[in-house]
Amino acid sequence: MGPVIPCVNACLFAACLCLWEGTLGHDFLGPRALAEPVLPPNTVCMTLPWLSRHQLGLCARSPEAMGPALHGIHIAIHECQHQLQERRWDCSDLSSGGTMFLNSAILKRGFRETAFAFSLLAAGVTHAVATACSLGELQSCGCATQGTENQKLKLSQLQNLSRGKGLPPIPASLWEEPGPQDTWEWGGCSADFDYAQRFARHFLDPRGKSRDAHARMQLHSHRVGRKIVAELGQRRCKCHGPSGSCQFRTCWLAAPDFRHVGTDLKERMDHAILLRPHNSNSGAFRPRLHSSRLAKHLVFYEPSPDFCEPDPSLGSAGTHGRTCTKGSSRTDGCSSLCCGRGHNVLQQVRAHRCHCRFHWCCHVQCEECPATEWISICK
Repeated sequence: MGPVIPCVNACLFAACLCLWEGTLGHDFLGPRALAEPVLPPNTVCMTLPWLSRHQLGLCARSPEAMGPALHGIHIAIHECQHQLQERRWDCSDLSSGGTMFLNSAILKRGFRETAFAFSLLAAGVTHAVATACSLGELQSCGCATQGTENQKLKLSQLQNLSRGKGLPPIPASLWEEPGPQDTWEWGGCSADFDYAQRFARHFLDPRGKSRDAHARMQLHSHRVGRKIVAELGQRRCKCHGPSGSCQFRTCWLAAPDFRHVGTDLKERMDHAILLRPHNSNSGAFRPRLHSSRLAKHLVFYEPSPDFCEPDPSLGSAGTHGRTCTKGSSRTDGCSSLCCGRGHNVLQQVRAHRCHCRFHWCCHVQCEECPATEWISICK
């Protein structure tokens, strides 16, 4: 069963995406020619009653960006469920009941899981908006500028640039080649990470002065999530030359694989730093969150509970009935996931495709064969 859409409910989310596609004249596979808006901006925004006053103003100014923003929230929660599927808290609270995701109890606490969720939501919105910009789907942004027009660099220079941006290195077999094959220039349409980060900041960051610890943690988590998308941006190149000789390369920066973003933020969650507000009145932390020591770290101010039992006030659905891995010493093991309550071993019959045959022309026809397996379920 797929993930539940987080913003208000699945039907409203689908309606938002339909409005987005109708307004821009495109689908998820790529842009088409722009069409006249099906509905005026105010009508589009009024279909989202959960927007705050500030978000409503942002929607009115850039209604076409709301579709990517909602899609970014969707992929963020889907990624959260993937990354933490073996943990006691598995992000189910973020999408339970079809309610607005900001009402989730976990987002009102100061746990490391809260910081992870905030950072992932900000990363999702940034990623989706940056991608929409590079595909020409938004009127308010376009391609990012990379260097000067027609600037050519040696691939060895590109290698140094990649190191500085934290991008994957170019294989030595490519950048050490001499001669005309050793040139490239910026081209294509690079993702506009600056615009995407600004939009995500205005869309998600709490407004007003942030004087309490929770708001400061949220702002910091959002900042980490936005920046990691740009830092992990992928360089993609296209070869040009006779008969595919790759005599010349055109390169651009694209949004990273979001699975890579989720994995990175999960690691930061596991190494998050516990900070206590040094002043209960202001909620300020020491050291300050913008210090170089904490700039790339997630922080939290409240030790996490064990999440073993259902507790709506903690955003915990408990682990009763969860599938565990017998004998595993990891977080998915029955010893850890079942919190010492033990587990039951049940027999399950599942169907899988078998005896597949190719039929001319051109499809594959398979039978369904039952397979019996034993699964462990937490008591």
